This record gives sequence, C-alpha cells and structure tokens, in this order.
Amino acid sequence: MATQAEIPVGSGDRPKRRKAATPFGGGIPIALIGIVATFVGFMPTFFSRLGDVDLVHHLHGWTMTGWIVLVLAQAVLIRSRRYKWHRILGWSSLALFVAMVATSWQVIALMLSGKTQLPFEAAKFFGYSDIVDMPLLIFFFGGAIYWRKDRHLHSRLMTVTVLTSIVPALARMFNVLIWRSFEGLYHSMHLTYLLILGVLAVAIYFDRKHNRLRWPLPLAFAWFTLVYATQWPMMNAQWYDSLARSIAALG
Repeated sequence: MATQAEIPVGSGDRPKRRKAATPFGGGIPIALIGIVATFVGFMPTFFSRLGDVDLVHHLHGWTMTGWIVLVLAQAVLIRSRRYKWHRILGWSSLALFVAMVATSWQVIALMLSGKTQLPFEAAKFFGYSDIVDMPLLIFFFGGAIYWRKDRHLHSRLMTVTVLTSIVPALARMFNVLIWRSFEGLYHSMHLTYLLILGVLAVAIYFDRKHNRLRWPLPLAFAWFTLVYATQWPMMNAQWYDSLARSIAALG
C-alpha cells in the first residue's frame, strides 16, 4: 500500500484561488444616467440661463451636479484601483454633501412658499419626493461612511444617493423630451419612478445572480415603491399638507 507521502497530488487537490471580487458594476452607469438627466432636464431653467439664476439656486444646482459627478469619479477610481485618491476625494465630499442637503431644504422651502411662482398645490406635489427621499439620502450617505471598509456595501450605498437626488432631474428630462408642458411634469413622474425601479431591479437581479446581493438595493427598491404608491394619495393627507405649510413658512 502506498503511504500518504507517496500518493501524487493532482491539480484537483490543490486549493483553488478565490476570484477577486469585481467592483459594483452599477455605479458608473447610474451616475451617467444622473448626469444626463441633470443637464437635459435643467438645461432650459438653469444651465442655459445661469445669469438669471439667484444665489440659492446656483448653490443648489452646482452642489447637486457636483455630487453626481463625484459619485461617478469615485466609481471610476475604484474600478481603476486608485484607492488613495478615492479616500482623499471621499473625505473631501463631506462638505459638498452638507452643502447639498442645506441648499436642498432651502429650495424646497422657497418652492413651497410661493416665491418661485409655483402654486402651492403643485409645489406640494413636486416637493413630496424631495421631502421623503431626504432621510434616505442622509441615511445612505451616513451608512457609506460607517461601512466604508466594506467596499461592496459602501459602493451600493453611495450609488443609491444618486437615485435619491435625481427624481426632479429625471421628471424634467422626460418632460423636455416628450411633453414640453407644465402638465407633462405630472406625467413624467410615472416614467421617473418606473425608470428608477427598473434600474434597481436590474442591479438586484445581477447581484443576486452573482450571489452578492446586499441590503441597500432591496431597501431602496422598497422605499421608492412606497414613495411612488403614495405620491398622488398623499396630496389629500392632512398631515402632509400641514408639514408642507410648515416648511413653506421657512422660505
């Protein structure tokens, strides 16, 4: 009988190397969708008339645009394995995020107050997604910092911050491309939510297919589904009307 030492070790007995996990593939395309939607959607009212835009909307427009560009840059840096620059840019993004949130609230308050010439009921409708998506935006960015060492969780959390911030841009883009009317903005909200849910569904499918599904994408899908389902019924809710009027008082 051959001893154990005499038994040849075949290639099948060698420990297999684990495949290096690839970066999250959805970050770059989602950020690109955000950039295209922002420029197309806000070209008529912002980018083509910068000289007529007030300071608050200037700050808001550029910080929102800067945030999407930052997420795109971070995804590119990770894919190219430039981790040092990714960390430097990541910590530098704190100030940009604070400015984005602060100016977002200012713009929401101005819109609801009537100072942007938008009727209150319309402002209440279009402001709904901004108001209810803001907690998700803050939670996901905070989570991205807390779980920054878990790069798969971190990348998905950062990517969802783009989706939470581009609802107005997507709605305006669809309106510019299809309806070109104020009433068209209402119709555009359907396409906006359907696109976001579709993007999340595709990302969830591929993550699940490759056995790497994490909780941020399903949570975001459930959140946007809830917001979409309540966008129209909530306009008759007394508590939301009171909340919108309270925010309007700050404008």
